[in-house]
Amino acid sequence: MFERRLRILLAVLALCGVVLLGRLAQLQVVHASFYREAAEQALVLKPTPLPFVRGTILDRTGEVLVRDEPSWELAVDYGIIALPYDDSQDIGKRELKRWLRAHRQPVVDAGTADEAFHREVERMWTDVAVLLALGPSPVTRTQLEERAREVYDRVQTVRAGVARRRGFDAPVAEETQAHAVARGLTADQQIAARERLAHYPWLQVRATSSRRFAENAEPLAHVLGRVGRVDRETIESDPEADDPFVAYQASDVVGITGVEHAAERVLRGRRGQVIMDRDGNVVEQIDAEHGKDVRLTIHAPLQQRMYELLADAVAQHHDSSGGAVVVLDVPTREVLALVSYPSYDPNRFEELYPILRDDTDRLPLLFRAVGTRYPPGSTIKPLVCLAGLMSGRITLETREDCNGYLSDDNREGWRCWEVKGTNQRMAHGSIDVVQALTGSCNIFMYRLGERLGIDRLCGAFDMVGVGRGSGIGLREDEPGINPTASWLLANKKAAVTPGTVRNFAIGQGELGMTPVQVANLMATYATGRYRSVRLIQSNESTPQWKLPATAEQLLAIRRGIYGVVNDPEGTAHKYARFENERYALCGKTGSATAHPWPTAYRVSFRDEGGAPATAYIPEASRDQAVARFRREHPGVQFDPDDVVLARRWPPHPPTEGENFSHAWFAGFLQPLDGHGDPDWSREPQWAFAVLVEFGGSGGQTTGPLATRVAAELLNLEEQQR
Repeated sequence: MFERRLRILLAVLALCGVVLLGRLAQLQVVHASFYREAAEQALVLKPTPLPFVRGTILDRTGEVLVRDEPSWELAVDYGIIALPYDDSQDIGKRELKRWLRAHRQPVVDAGTADEAFHREVERMWTDVAVLLALGPSPVTRTQLEERAREVYDRVQTVRAGVARRRGFDAPVAEETQAHAVARGLTADQQIAARERLAHYPWLQVRATSSRRFAENAEPLAHVLGRVGRVDRETIESDPEADDPFVAYQASDVVGITGVEHAAERVLRGRRGQVIMDRDGNVVEQIDAEHGKDVRLTIHAPLQQRMYELLADAVAQHHDSSGGAVVVLDVPTREVLALVSYPSYDPNRFEELYPILRDDTDRLPLLFRAVGTRYPPGSTIKPLVCLAGLMSGRITLETREDCNGYLSDDNREGWRCWEVKGTNQRMAHGSIDVVQALTGSCNIFMYRLGERLGIDRLCGAFDMVGVGRGSGIGLREDEPGINPTASWLLANKKAAVTPGTVRNFAIGQGELGMTPVQVANLMATYATGRYRSVRLIQSNESTPQWKLPATAEQLLAIRRGIYGVVNDPEGTAHKYARFENERYALCGKTGSATAHPWPTAYRVSFRDEGGAPATAYIPEASRDQAVARFRREHPGVQFDPDDVVLARRWPPHPPTEGENFSHAWFAGFLQPLDGHGDPDWSREPQWAFAVLVEFGGSGGQTTGPLATRVAAELLNLEEQQR
């Protein structure tokens, strides 16, 4: 019996041995490569991201306007950044252990070690602030702390977004990375940082790149725009969130204005990564894909010259806060110049921002050319006449009598325009469409507006894009206001009256257009075709459509616009005479009623000691002033209803009996025939619009500026031959 049991036991042991040998053979022979790879993976370091270079922005000739250039940044481990904001204590304990290991500290009392660790962190932030205070763009300790808080908030946003996609909460990669708290370090600063800050194990100096604008880029600042750190909305709405090589990370930058934003998907590249083992050998490498370049339709030298001309014109009118110039290539509607004045040096934006933000008189951050709407004034009158002709409400033979006023019963209510320097109103007599445009007759337009009615009038506005984006592709593109009856009811709680359509017919009231829309309006007059404008070059053509007008009707409109400058009765004849053997300047002046805007508010409050005090907040609206005061004076008691307007621009009332007005001139250069007459069979090459805010008379202020713009366009043509 015993021997039998022994044999069974030995058989079982033998069987176990066979199984073990089989398993060993399986591990070492059959699956050897799999486990070898797994062992090797256990010895590699975590992947290191490889950054991409953002694409370059160029003008139409290939001149570089903004590009990425090498620079350095200071990055701090997320655990250190999160210390003041994380309540779990886990981060603090983990970073304390890392600090002890890095400094090889002996085991000491936990409380003493914790205090020493936090003192070291505080010292690090102070040392960084001291270092950055000596650079071209000084950074304070407070600003550093604000940036650290922004990083923490962005990482938490990333974590929340990932948790929603996964269905459970877990740490994300951004919580194991270092994040930039200072960018754009100079070569001297990065050397000093490596020397003075090397003993902080959680801080590193990293080579990176930053956006660098061309010299004298001030005229292009609004067009090019700028980049900034990604925000919560960008991360949460990222369509590439599932692609780790493209998805926005908390330390990334993104285009936030201008072309930088409009072309973000083209300019932005695709990051790579490298995985190395602990001996420094590359295990796997995925190269970064750099962003693609973007070429604009802008002609940079022309943009520069337009900016200089506009600056001169604004300087001549002490009430003027700024202006805009837009130049279009008529056949393609490509934007050749897109100028907003005043502007700023985009290479110094962060340094200048507090000054730019608080300049509520001149508003240098305002993208006037595309982002601000104004009443178009008399530049809309050719469209009103065209609407009358196309609808049959008037014909080319229709005549109206202008005695200087609309009605004998109310000679002061609805009048024609006032002759500058007098108290007299124009009386044009019996006039047709061409003469009404040449003399910019208000009485003709009042009666025509009444005949058209609100629906036909606003239908004509819609026909040329009023109330819709210009097509330029910028996030700042303001659609303007097409004040239909439904719009007036919804936004103004107002019904349509005869006075409503009269105002719209002369480009006043709620009707609003941007300078780029007005320039395109002139191109539409010149060709009879509406087409959206373009700023970024593309092989695709922009959509266009032909106005439902006859050749004779369009010719009448163009003859009227020609007469504004070239007929002795024209409103710009005295101020915008342009002598050239090949081109005639055609245009329409406009003086659009303008209202002063708020620039500062007074806030009464009690200081910390309970004493009454007053603060002046430079903001453009009362709500903005209240919000800013609360940010800058947390905890201070004040009555929001006691916040009152303290200052406006212009800072003085208008001359008695007059109104403030913006000055317009919009036009095109019409080719001439061999006899010096307009050759209406040929389309113009350029159309443009100039605006001087609070400039007064359109003819007197912008007429001379228009002739300089026209001369520069001919100089450009000569250079390109």
